[in-house]
Amino acid sequence: MGATGQPAKNTERREGSRPWWGDHRTTVFAVFGTVAGICTAAMGVVDRGTQIVLLVVSVGLFLAGLAGLVRVRTYARWFAAAWTWAKGHRIVVAVVTVVVLAGSTGAAVALQSARSCEDPTEVAVMVPEDGAAGFAAVADAFERDSVTPFSCPRYHVTTFGMGWPALRAAFESGWGAAAGQDGAASLDLGPRPDAWLAESMAQVDIVAPPRGAGTGFTVSGRTLVAGSPLVLAVPEPHAQALRATTGTGDTVQELMAAAGAAGLDVVRGNPDASFAAALHTERLYAGSRSAGTEPAAREALELDLGHALERAGLPLGTDGALLCRLDELSEEEPPRVAVLTSERAMVDRGAACPARAAGAGDGTLVPFYPEAAVGLDYQAVELTWADAEPSGRRAAAAAAFVEWLGTSDGQEALDRRVRVRGVDGRPPSGDDGPLPGLPDTVVETGAGIVADTRVLAMEEQYRAARRPARVLVLVDSSASMGRPADGDRLRIDVAERGVLGALDHLSGSDEVGIWSFSGNAGSSPRPVLDVTGSEEARREAPKLLRDELRPEGHTPLYDAIDATTSELVRLDPDGASRRHLTALVVLTDGENHPGDGPGAELTASDLMRSARTEAAAGVRVYVVAVGEASCQVSDLRRIAAEWDGECWDTSFGELEGTLAGLFGQLGGR
Repeated sequence: MGATGQPAKNTERREGSRPWWGDHRTTVFAVFGTVAGICTAAMGVVDRGTQIVLLVVSVGLFLAGLAGLVRVRTYARWFAAAWTWAKGHRIVVAVVTVVVLAGSTGAAVALQSARSCEDPTEVAVMVPEDGAAGFAAVADAFERDSVTPFSCPRYHVTTFGMGWPALRAAFESGWGAAAGQDGAASLDLGPRPDAWLAESMAQVDIVAPPRGAGTGFTVSGRTLVAGSPLVLAVPEPHAQALRATTGTGDTVQELMAAAGAAGLDVVRGNPDASFAAALHTERLYAGSRSAGTEPAAREALELDLGHALERAGLPLGTDGALLCRLDELSEEEPPRVAVLTSERAMVDRGAACPARAAGAGDGTLVPFYPEAAVGLDYQAVELTWADAEPSGRRAAAAAAFVEWLGTSDGQEALDRRVRVRGVDGRPPSGDDGPLPGLPDTVVETGAGIVADTRVLAMEEQYRAARRPARVLVLVDSSASMGRPADGDRLRIDVAERGVLGALDHLSGSDEVGIWSFSGNAGSSPRPVLDVTGSEEARREAPKLLRDELRPEGHTPLYDAIDATTSELVRLDPDGASRRHLTALVVLTDGENHPGDGPGAELTASDLMRSARTEAAAGVRVYVVAVGEASCQVSDLRRIAAEWDGECWDTSFGELEGTLAGLFGQLGGR
């Protein structure tokens, strides 16, 4: 056998017949095991259905790798030995099987419970009305960043925007419904906020205890998270003239003087509606104090600012409303105006404008920064309500949101979505990098905070200096106003109560009249109360409205608007030089259905042409649409905009608050 070499030949044949992987068992096992490990690790970041698939794949890959290491026939020997042993130890096998099944079931239930998503904690966050969409996007980013290892959301954040006047009234009432004579709510408030993104420390100090003592809430924490400096924003085609005559050390008064010398009208939002406008006004009034002509200078300033708005065709109200209208007017050629506003509102202009016209907004605004580093200093405020049910989870969630705003992710979200400067003072940027037109200079956030006492003093001075208002209220008394509004109240009753409540926002220097319209064109509208002083109107209006408002007939809306705007022109034919802030407030629940008679042929285009006449300059039209009326699907918004006003869609439940907010802008109370 040794002589023939037969054994050696057989050995060579057996070794040559082995498959290739027989010499690479460890490699095969390592590859399959590594891939199985990767699949297992991925199970922690995918949904439950994908986890099951990955588990099956991982087990299969591991067994395949193990087979490569020990060969399949080895499994057969193991199985045969295990079967032989199990037949001789049936009781042990049964007990072990029961224990394993019970344990695996318990483990599966525990794992399933751990991986099931609990309901996220609800958090209500109040944000400024202007820029509310950007703040909502920031809250969405917080939700995405705050998830469990199994991708379950921890928090659900509800943001709601409120203007400064409504917010202030809500805090002063302790977020309760202010009741009227019949006990019904006069304010429709959102949920009590767990956190509040205030525009300034001054806002917090104005509404918070001790001034707000007894209102049922406390401020449990406040954190500076962002800022936005005040600017004089100028359309780019008109900015070069200002660059030649201004410098970095100019005050706001010097910037305004330079704008006037360049042929630009300087405009500003309403200080009662816009906190940025309130801060600008405080700075302007400080200049009049240094000039030693305080009351007369402030009155002249307010008259000039009011006339500038009317010449440019811009509305009163918030920075957002003013800049949206400027955006529309800039489609062909930007008006020759300079806007006192905030950097945030300037760079975000037009983003949230309703029914934005195609092609509008091509006129870029260029910022000019006054010397004093005054601006909005955004404070993230945590709130605790005395009579609310204790909720440690909500408080912890609010604290987590406030803390997140200070992180790099939170600061980036505020920068990109709200267009504000972070705590580092760097200028805001967009998704594609730094925003064009902004200087790459750092403005220290919170350096120029204006004390609440100075803001409150400015408010008193503004009420004395502002233009007196002359308001004519036009109330729809057509047949549809006799329908139920809510509960047992009729629409006409809700309208009557809303008008009476709105009169409280006019001061002694203001004038007001009330007319109604219904029936056929030509026989409408009808005076209910002739234009008179606001104090006399408050005495006489309750009885007159109760006696005169009888729902009946058609809705001759356009004829009524034409007649009442003509009446306002007749009362003061001075046009653009009117001393009074002159406004028509239209309350309607339907569109134009004039019936027969003279004026039935009037169209929306006719009303818009009338607004462009010299005699109509300075007359504003505001429309409050309820019921079937709509600003969005009718010509009401275009009519109001052409008359330098606005149109609001509201409900009968919110009507009183809407009218109160509007008259607060017109009357300043």
